[in-house]
Formats: sequence, structure tokens, C-alpha cells
Amino acid sequence: MSRHWLVLAAALAACGGERPAPAAGDAPAGGADRIFVNGHVLTMNDAQPEVEALAVTDGKIVALGTTAEVEALKGATTTVTDLGGKTLLPGFIDAHGHIVDYTAQWTSPNLSPPPVGEVRSIADIQAKLTKYLADARATPDRLVVAMGYDDGLLKEKRHPTRAELDRVSSEIPILIVHASGHLAVANSPALAKVGYTKATKNPPGGVIRRDRKTGEPDGVLEEKAVYPFMPLVPRLSADEQLRTLDAVQQWYASYGVTTAQDGLSNPANLALLRDAASQHRLILDIVSYPMWTLFDKVIKGEQKLEGIEYYPPGSQVSNAGRGLQDDVQPVTPASFGDSARTKLKVGLYENGLKIGGIKISADGSPQGKTAFMTKPYLHPPAGQPADYRAYPVVPQAEMDQWFDAAYRHDLQLIVHTNGDAAIDELISAVSKARATHGPKDLRPVAIHAQLARRDQVDSMAALGIVPSFFTAHTFFWGDWHINETFGRERAFGISPLAYATSKGLRFSNHNDAPVVPPDMLLLAWTAVNRLSRSGVVVGPDERVPPLVALKAMTIWAAYQNFEEDSKGSLEPGKRADLVVLSDNPLTVKPEAIKDIAVVETVKDGRTIYTAAEGKPAGPAR
Repeated sequence: MSRHWLVLAAALAACGGERPAPAAGDAPAGGADRIFVNGHVLTMNDAQPEVEALAVTDGKIVALGTTAEVEALKGATTTVTDLGGKTLLPGFIDAHGHIVDYTAQWTSPNLSPPPVGEVRSIADIQAKLTKYLADARATPDRLVVAMGYDDGLLKEKRHPTRAELDRVSSEIPILIVHASGHLAVANSPALAKVGYTKATKNPPGGVIRRDRKTGEPDGVLEEKAVYPFMPLVPRLSADEQLRTLDAVQQWYASYGVTTAQDGLSNPANLALLRDAASQHRLILDIVSYPMWTLFDKVIKGEQKLEGIEYYPPGSQVSNAGRGLQDDVQPVTPASFGDSARTKLKVGLYENGLKIGGIKISADGSPQGKTAFMTKPYLHPPAGQPADYRAYPVVPQAEMDQWFDAAYRHDLQLIVHTNGDAAIDELISAVSKARATHGPKDLRPVAIHAQLARRDQVDSMAALGIVPSFFTAHTFFWGDWHINETFGRERAFGISPLAYATSKGLRFSNHNDAPVVPPDMLLLAWTAVNRLSRSGVVVGPDERVPPLVALKAMTIWAAYQNFEEDSKGSLEPGKRADLVVLSDNPLTVKPEAIKDIAVVETVKDGRTIYTAAEGKPAGPAR
């Protein structure tokens, strides 16, 4: 444990002060609906960090205290859960991910490397695809999509090519998507579907990689060059999508997640979420951020954001945040359904679904070498010069327009920024918007903020930007970043949680699922240990104590969502979103945190997962 870590731990302990008397809400007349006793209740509330017991009524927390104090709320119909020394926490908040994307890949070939999948070579990819084409009876009229391949973890240490996918099929169009979601490889029939030829120019914010001898597309596509394939991705029927989303939610719940995110929602994803919400099928709260490209008319001045409303805490369910009702028409409004459903209410939960704001992708993937950097990559992609730094997906002028509109209309933007050059764009845009419109509390989010420099963390603290880090990279790609993308010094600074903590920032941490699975305790383990696959500690000084790791998935993640008044900590009056763990993350050995089991997950006082009934199946392997 580094000395820096010990200093942080001491500072956090000091913040708690003296433990106050046990807190209690209004005592229910007929007793509490359910009480949890005889355990370690970690509240994430510095004023009362740990108690023994908790009581719930009507989906809300009504009391916390000793076992004896809470047992006094037992009535004739109260369900008593003896924790038997287990640990109770607030339900985990998925601060950034793409939950609906799982519905498109739930049964498709999983090209991920171990431990998520089984693919270790290009030959393995070809074998998986060949078997799938036969089993699915694929035909030339439908694009076959498979996800999760990782060039850095393949035996060949490179992307497959169109020629290698043509060997699987030269008739059926195939698209395989990189683990990051920012690159893909298409075979010849798939390239023909979108009209990519030698004469096709690179789109703004994207690259069609070429054969260096012929100039023909080699099959590898970066960033916006992948976008033309999106309308071709086959979708399940409406009923199949809903059933699959049901299964995905159950799987998330098995990891202790009670609030999930669908970042970068396209019209079809948003339509699915709205259908699920209208049918009361959301067992989790889901926060959706539609993709920015659906709102080009706003930035071009052809359409205005009007009808700003603020929804105070408790107005619907118990949500805090800014609201927006607007007649923004997406690029493809028909895919939303009838015209009434195209009106977006931002900041307001309706049957478990909330539109949080808008998501922008400013750059690409560090492991895919498309994150926009101020200094060159250690080893640039094949064919790129030694000073290659990648490129922005959204240029500075457009980013400035977005933030001017957001601050004018009180709208939260979350911005994918992996590289430090992309983070510079975000900081500049926020600074200009604040100078024009004032320092509003809009909590713009720097999604990933992987390569954030310390001066940028200082700027985030000053400007009210919330970084949402991605420490899972230290395990899944830590060795790749040290040896291939950035070198030791920059790799050790990835996701600087400890420095952000020292600056008083409330940040979140996430898995970016399905980039990596929504395993929240593995995520906490990466924040605390930062061990790579080979056992290297990727940035010893950026490790944080377990309490910080947990806050980044609970109360600070709730703050990011404008929900700190209703979620994220265990306090009377807050929603009873809870997770029961087999062990205490604060007291087990740091390396054992990932092995803690989720015993039960509770959403608004109702059990949505219990280990006793067995862990639900995840996506195909």
C-alpha cells in the first residue's frame, strides 16, 4: 500500500467525524415491511458510515441503527432478514454503459478473449463465425454481426482483414466489432453493402484503412467509418427484444446493479426502452443519453430547444435533475413510433426510464489507438507516421456549439473523452459556455477520462466537470498500454482516481459494458489494486482505498445523475436500492474483493435477484 493511499484513507476517515445517534424516519404504524439485522450496513454516508441494521417501508428506507433499535420496528407482517454478518450496501449504479446493446449480441458469436470469451487467434474468430453461419442458416441478404474481438490479445497482435473474413464467406456479409466498440472489420460483401470502394473518401471523424499496395479497403474501419453499417444490423422482433432486455436486466441485477445507463442511445434503442417502460418491464432504473447526431438541427440553428422545466426531488418517483420537454425530431422519427413519443422529457423518470441528456463521442479508443492524444502513440497503427496522435470525432468548433446550447438550455451533456487532446476540447468548451452563460450546475461528464493529465483534473474540479473513470482498463488492457500504446509513464496515469480524490472531486467509475461485463466488484477490485493480466500494478500511486472505490459506484455515481438526494447512500427517506454481499469489501484482503459474491439485490424494496435461485445466464460465449 502506498503512503499516498494511507493519507487518502486517513482523510476519508476524518471526514466521518463522530458517529451520530441512529437515524430513523417516520415509524410505520403497522411495522416496517422488511428489516435487515445483524450485519455490516455500509451507508456511504460520512455522517453515519456503518450501522448494524436497516428498515424498509413502501420501497424507502425508514430507519438505520443497531439490531435492537431496528427490531423495534418489527410488526406482524414484517419480513426479517438476518444478514448473519453479511454486508449491506446501496445498490450499485452503472455510471456508464450501453445496456441495450446486449440485446443485439445476446445470442450472436462472442469473439472476446478470456476471461470474457474463448477467442485467442484469428483462426478462432474464423471458426466461431463458420459455426454460427451454419447454425443460424445465414443468407446473403442479412448482415451477420459478431462482437468483442481484441487485436491486442490475439496471437497475431493485429486486426483480421477483409480477406480473412472472406475465407469464412465470400457471399454472406460479415461485420465483426472490436472490443472497444470503436473499430470493426468487414468482409467484401459487407463493404459492398455500404458502397465502400477504393474511391471512397474517409468520412469526417473516421478512417477506412487501406491495403498499402492497392489502396483498396482492407476491411478495418475506425470510428464514423463504421456508422453506415448501423442501419444494416439485424434486429429481433419487438417481443424478442423485450424478452432479451428482461434477461439482460436480470443478469445486471446479479452483479448488484440497480441503476444502469444506456449511453449513446440510437432511435431503435430508445424505442425499445420506451416500450419496456410503458409495459412496466424495467426492473432497474435506466438512464438513457441519446446520441448527439440525432440533434444536428439544434446545433445548426434550424431547431430550438424550448419548454425548459425543472423537476424537483420527489416530483416523480424520487428523481432530482433538470427537465426538458421538447419537440426535437430525430433523424428517423418513424423508428420512435407515433409523434407524441418523440417528445423527450429530460431528467424525469417514467416507469423506470429517464432521459438524462445527450451523449457525444469526442474521440475513440485507447486500446484501438483512436483516442485523440496530445503526444504520439508509442507504436502507431500500421501505415501511420511516428507522430500519429489519432484524431477528434467532433472538432472543437462543434463541441463549443454543443456546450453553448447545453448551457443556454440547462441540459446535461456526457462526452466520451479518452485521450487528453479530447479532454482539452471538453474543458475548453465548458470554459467558454460558463463564461457566456454563468457557472450553472449542469455536471457535464467526461466519460472515461482515461488519459487525463493532472492539470486537466484540476480544471475539472474548477469547472464542475464530473469524470467517470474506467479502471477496468488496468486489468484488461494494462499490459497493452504499457508495451504498445502509451508506454509506462502514461499507462501508469490511466484513470487517476487517487489524484482526483485528493482534489475533492466526486467521480464515478464504470465498466462501459458490453466493452467489459457489468461486474461491479471486479471493477472495485481494479480501482483498489490496478493489477494487469500479467500482475503489474498499473500506477501504484493511483490506487484508492475500498471505500473510495465503492463511493464511485454508489453516492458519487448518483451525484453524476443528479440523484444524490434519492439514491447512492443508505439514509432515511431514500429509495431502498440495496445489495447484500457475502463479505465486507472494506475488511477483506484487497486482492479478494473481486471474489465477493452478490447474495441479493433489492430495487425499491423489492428483491430482483437472489443467489439462492441461481445466477442467470449471460450473453453467448
